[in-house]
Order: sequence, then C-alpha cells, then structure tokens
Amino acid sequence: MTHNKITLTIAAVLALSACADKNPPAPTLTIKVTPPADYSANDTIHLVGNFNDWALDGDKAYSLIKNNEELSVTIPITEKNVFFTMVKDKNWQWMPANEMAKSQCTYLHKATGGDAEMAVHIPLWTGDKPLKAAEPSLSGSIVQHKNITLPQFGRSSDISVYLPKSYQHNTDKTYPVLYMLDGQNIFNAQTAHSDEWRIDELLEELTSAGNLDEMIVVAVPNSAERWVEYNPWAFKNRDGKATQGQGELTIRSIKDTLKPFIDSRYRTDPQPAGTGLAGSSLGGLMAIYAALKHSDTFGFTAAFSPALAIENMDGINVLFEAIKQQQTIGNSKIYFDIGQMEYGNYEQIEQLNSLLLKQGFKPENLKLVKDDVGRHCEVDWSRRFPAAMEWLQAGI
Repeated sequence: MTHNKITLTIAAVLALSACADKNPPAPTLTIKVTPPADYSANDTIHLVGNFNDWALDGDKAYSLIKNNEELSVTIPITEKNVFFTMVKDKNWQWMPANEMAKSQCTYLHKATGGDAEMAVHIPLWTGDKPLKAAEPSLSGSIVQHKNITLPQFGRSSDISVYLPKSYQHNTDKTYPVLYMLDGQNIFNAQTAHSDEWRIDELLEELTSAGNLDEMIVVAVPNSAERWVEYNPWAFKNRDGKATQGQGELTIRSIKDTLKPFIDSRYRTDPQPAGTGLAGSSLGGLMAIYAALKHSDTFGFTAAFSPALAIENMDGINVLFEAIKQQQTIGNSKIYFDIGQMEYGNYEQIEQLNSLLLKQGFKPENLKLVKDDVGRHCEVDWSRRFPAAMEWLQAGI
C-alpha cells in the first residue's frame, strides 16, 4: 500500500470516528419490575409509553424479560420526560394497581442525559382482589348528607360537604362554594376510584398558611353512567353508537336541587361570583359547559385535563362546535389545564383557548396552564389545584 493510500485510509477512519462522536447512541432507561406475587411465566407484560406511541404490537412493542427472578426491559430515552406504564396480556383492563386494587397513575422518569435505571413495584393488576382495604382519610370538618334526591335523574346520591376551619365560630361570615364532580375521589381514599385529590388536606394546609381564602367544597359523586352524565351533547360513544348526553341534567341537578339545598343549610355566598364548579377529564368538559351555558350560576370554573376528543357521529368535536355556536358569552372565569403527555402536544388545548377568545371571552377571564410533566390522574390534578384556586379566587 502506498503512502498516499495509507494517509487516505487513516483520514477516512478519523472522519468516521468524528461522525460517531457527533451522533452518540441515545441514553437508555432500564426498568426493573417486581410483579404481583401471583405472577406466572405464562403472563406477558408489555411496557408502553410516549417513547413507543403506547404500542402493544409491532416493531415498537417492548415486552419485559425475566432474568434471574427479575423482570426488566431497556428502552432508548428519546424524550425529555418518559411516561410509561405496563399492560398485562395485552389487555388494557389489566394495568398496575396498588394493594387496594386501585389503579396507579402513569409512571414518570425525568431524563438526566445519561443511562438510568428505575425500579417499579406492582402489587396488583386492576381487577384483582384487593390485598387490603382502603382506610378512610378524611380531614377537617366534613359533613355527609345521605340519599339526597335528584329528581332530574330519578335517583338519590350521597353528598359530602367540607366546611372551613372558621365556619363554626365565625358565624357572621359567608363562604364561596366550589362544587366538585367525581365527588367520591375528592376527600376520601376509601371511596376513590384511584388516588384521592386530598382537597380536605390541601385546604386545611393552604388556608392555615394564608395561601388561599376559605371556601366550602361540595363533592358530588358520579353514577355508573358517568360517560353519559358527563357529556352535554349528542356524541359517538365508545361502542361507536350515537348517544344522547345528559350533561344538562347533571348541571340542573346541581343548579336546581343541590345548590338550593346547600344554600339553605350553610352560610354560603349564593351569587355567581361565589359559586364555582370543578372537574377533571369528562368532569373538566362539564366545567367548561357550565361556563358556557350556566354563567348565571357558576361565576368560576376549573377544568383539569378536560376531555378534548369527544366527537359526534359526523366526526365533529362536540366541545369545539358548541363554542362556535355559542351566542351569549357570560362573565365566568375559566381555568383549564393539560399535561403534555395526554394528547402528545398542546394543539387541542391551544385550539380551545383560541375558540373561547374568538367567541368573546375576555382574556383576563381565561387561564390556560400547560404542564410538561402532567399526567391524566388525580395526583397531578391535586398538585395543580392550589394554583388554580389562587387564580380563580382573585375574582371572588
């Protein structure tokens, strides 16, 4: 080989090495999983997340491998924040649950730029028999009203009312009232579907520290027909069939039955400026609906991770279409937020904000929060609750 050829070969090697340095392999995350005690080798457990478009099948699928009594999987870290969960036997009904068999929030790993490991313990799968019963977790003064008749639905419901610390001794004071949907998840771990919001604990802490003004909170539970009761318009149901939503009846049950009951028994500020409605997911959709259609009652609303993908049989987004058709805009303040993980980006929540502004909502009456580490669960809604209430209270 000639001197020139040797020189060229060395140059080529150096060039390739330089390219390799500019494109180092992506860092990895190794997830080590301790499965439930009854785990069987016949079970398949797949890891899904934003790193693989939540895919259970195909080239993007990741299954956990058993190695020396340990289940693990290694994935490339392609996102700033890695959101993931596990699915048993490719059935979305079987996902991680705690010892009370209540579903767990999506897991989060904040990337640090290098290889990492994360340990995950799965006590049960959703649908399993609980290993232990959930304990009551009520704090402060909470009054239970059993079997409140809701004529709008022809049934009754149990209602929980949180009273501020000063309520018993400051007898001249009236308080704003916040009605919260999915009420079984608001105060009590025993009744919560998953994690509880811990609203009672939060208010006890925040009002004592002077970070929030005191308020009454009324927790209104949903029924087994939540998907219908928390949809205000005709929509395409999960089975692909046309379904008439009963969201208007849900609001009427609060406005015409529950609110008069609460106002007659407690020292409330009954005016719209002192009356709010909050909810998450479909409950968040209902909060926006209340601001659109019932601003004469609800002067402030909070929509945590509102459902933004509900469509009618023609494939039209029911919320966006309703906003476009809204003729009269009230003065309700609307707080609404979303986690980046929930829809993969912020396009839909930004579209919601633009539509509300276009239809005449005042910019000062809208508060949009984008949470880069937000997930679709009570843990993160609870985390965002204090800031939401602080902003809403500014107008009370």
